[in-house]
Amino acid sequence: MAHPGVLPGKRLRTALIPSLLVFGATYASTVTLTPSKDNTLYEIEDGSISNGAGQYFFSGMTVEPLRKRGLIAFNLSSIPAGSTIVSATLRLNMSRTIGLPEPTSLHRLLANWGEAGSDAPGQEGTGASAQTGDATWLHTFYPSSFWTTPGGDFDPTPSATTTVGFEMEYFWSSPGMVADLQGWLANPSTNFGWLVFTNENDFPSAKRFDTRENPTPANRPQLTIRYSPPGSAGSVPDGSTGPPLTVQKAGGGQVSLTWGASCTASDTDYGIYEGTLGAFPSHHPVVCSTSGALSKTFAPGAGNRYYLVVPRNASREGSYGKNSSGSERPTGTPECLLQLLAECP
Repeated sequence: MAHPGVLPGKRLRTALIPSLLVFGATYASTVTLTPSKDNTLYEIEDGSISNGAGQYFFSGMTVEPLRKRGLIAFNLSSIPAGSTIVSATLRLNMSRTIGLPEPTSLHRLLANWGEAGSDAPGQEGTGASAQTGDATWLHTFYPSSFWTTPGGDFDPTPSATTTVGFEMEYFWSSPGMVADLQGWLANPSTNFGWLVFTNENDFPSAKRFDTRENPTPANRPQLTIRYSPPGSAGSVPDGSTGPPLTVQKAGGGQVSLTWGASCTASDTDYGIYEGTLGAFPSHHPVVCSTSGALSKTFAPGAGNRYYLVVPRNASREGSYGKNSSGSERPTGTPECLLQLLAECP
């Protein structure tokens, strides 16, 4: 498929294939960011250890056992204010481990923190003496500003989780990350980044990840964000001669969808489905357009949404939508099956 959850353009020329659109998303804008800062919180009673300028950060439980937690943040100023975040993927390179595969999660940080000049020697597992402005187990900014809770102030609900095993690169991508980024874009003063947390109930479980200071550029963390600039209309880039499915913000908090007619003349009624971005397929019928109308204005659901428009044919329909049992059709279902959308909601 051309985009996750989006039908390839050439299929939209087929009369009975529904059109899919993510509200507010043109998929035209992508940015890849490296961290603005990263660091490690090393568990130590006096909070005197950090690694702000190191090539690595750590997460998990060591053999002592002592806990380590990674910190990472990204500057979002290159994304226009008012944009809609469509998706996000964080890539980290894990270069050393002393444990078995463990779930490793991103948690939204609730306080600002620092990266200064501390630089641990060797494999960097022991850390280095904290420098003024470094984050430590006790400090947001060493030596005078403190976390409310030792080990960092963070949302206990993970924004994303990936199992990290052997030395290789790993990826995190989830609706929770999209929500975090959307919130930070709207309120930049709350953008404190994520805490990287590896299971601390097992030991040893510690993982070492490469930082923005790593001498190998390809191993440095990368956050790839897809977004729709403010005021842009979403559309399916189908390349057909007719108009694509588009969506625009309308007055009173509503959205307006428009689309091209089916090339089967008898298809004059259309079912409109709505789903939650990041949870495809999650769509359900919300409204119908009848008597040949090729547009509809209505109130959308909360959050980031995607839409499908399905011609309602007396004998057949496209491959998306609900079947007679109320279940979503699999995305691989062949086209032109029996009509199973019995009536409009």
